[in-house]
Amino acid sequence: MSKQVIIEDHPMTEEMAQAFEKARRNLLWFNDHVEELETYKRYRGRYVASAGGELFVADTHEEVRRLAREKYPDDLPHIRYIPRKKLDRIYACQR
Repeated sequence: MSKQVIIEDHPMTEEMAQAFEKARRNLLWFNDHVEELETYKRYRGRYVASAGGELFVADTHEEVRRLAREKYPDDLPHIRYIPRKKLDRIYACQR
C-alpha cells in the first residue's frame, strides 16, 4: 500500500529564490557549453556537474557534487548522469 503524499504550497522566500537562480544559471551554462566541451562524447557512463562556469566530472554523484561544492561552496551545481549508450528521447507537452 502506498503512503499518502501531502503537497503544501508555501511562499517563495528570498533564500529559495537565490537557490533557484543559482541552479538555473548552472543549468544554462551547461546547456551553452555541452557541445563545445563534447560532454556527451567524452563522459559517457560518468556524472558531470556545472558550477561557477566550470565542468566537473566523476564516477559517482557524490564525488562530482563534492568536487563542485569544494571549489564553489555557495553555488548550487547542476548535476547530470551521461548514459553509457546514446538514447533517443521524446519530449512532449500537453496543451
